[in-house]
Amino acid sequence: MADRRCPYCGEFVPRTNITCPKCYRKIPVEPEPVQRESEQPRNGSGRRYNRILAILLSVIPGLFGILGLGLIYRNPHQKIGYVALVLGLLFFIAAMGFTIGVLTVFLAVPCWIIYALGYLGCLVLVLIDNISFRVF
Repeated sequence: MADRRCPYCGEFVPRTNITCPKCYRKIPVEPEPVQRESEQPRNGSGRRYNRILAILLSVIPGLFGILGLGLIYRNPHQKIGYVALVLGLLFFIAAMGFTIGVLTVFLAVPCWIIYALGYLGCLVLVLIDNISFRVF
C-alpha cells in the first residue's frame, strides 16, 4: 500500500486511514487520476498530432516540390523528414530546370521519376503511421 503525506503535519498516512495518526485531522480524499487513451496518436516526443493534417502536409506541398513536411510534423526529431525535404527540393529544382531546356529532356525524366518515388515514399510513410490495427 502506498502511503501519502498529511497536508497539515507532514506525517506519512496509509491510504486506508481517514485521519492522520499524528495530528488526528481529516485527510482530504483525492480522486485517482483517470487515464484515457486518446484518439489522436502521439509522436516520438509524446506530442499529439492530427492525422489528417499530417496527410495533407504530405500531399499538397509535395505537388510544389516540398517533400517531407508530413514526416516532420509527425515527428520533428527524426531526420528522415528533413532529408526528404532537402532531396525533394534538389530533385524538383533539377527536374524543372532540365524540363525547360530542349536537349536536356532526357535528364529531366530521371529527375521526375526520382522525385515521384520520393513523393510516394513520404506519403506511404505517413499513411502507414495513420493506419490502426486491431489485434483480437
